[in-house]
Amino acid sequence: MSDAKKSETRKIDPRTLKRRDVMIDAARELFCEHGLAGTTLEMITAEAGGSRRTIYELFGNKDGVFEAVIRDCTGRVTSVMAGLELTDLPLRAALIHYGETLMTLLTTPDTIRYMRLFLGEVPRFPKLGKVFYESGLMTGRKFIASYFERQMAEGNFPKADPKQAAVFFSSLVKADYDIRQMSYIDWEPQAKDLHSHVIAAVDMFLRGYGIDPQQTR
Repeated sequence: MSDAKKSETRKIDPRTLKRRDVMIDAARELFCEHGLAGTTLEMITAEAGGSRRTIYELFGNKDGVFEAVIRDCTGRVTSVMAGLELTDLPLRAALIHYGETLMTLLTTPDTIRYMRLFLGEVPRFPKLGKVFYESGLMTGRKFIASYFERQMAEGNFPKADPKQAAVFFSSLVKADYDIRQMSYIDWEPQAKDLHSHVIAAVDMFLRGYGIDPQQTR
């Protein structure tokens, strides 16, 4: 969240903040069911209470509500990833922990629902697509890029571009799981399959940087 956003949030009293959260929760479900175009402000206020004036004051307009929903959904994932304690773990164990947590979050039914919703609206609302990309994927990559940067500084990882390492690592871990879930309705990966996949992806990533996975346990 930007400094401007934080400052704006601090100015809102707790009751208004609670109303805002209720509206975001209601709008998220309505958008998933009816899409952005099919959801009206009246539908949101009927579900969450309040009035059009409240929406205008808190979000500006319906696009503002949708942007708030995007930031809320991506923020739930990125806040979990940001809270991971990786520093005290060996390199391989830390990457496996990060990868398993990420894949567990990305493959939940709710996450898939929201991704279908957001990506379906991108052609009509390119700005919101940028918000989705930057507040979700790019924020997550910044966390793991910072981790690689620290590992490089400490001599635990070869000197390289930490941002590029984050791209390679994230791509290997994600593979095609999210696309497959969005395409194959009702298909969900099993926990044991995710575990095996993440371990294989981590070991392949380490070998690509010249690190023997057996030496990082």
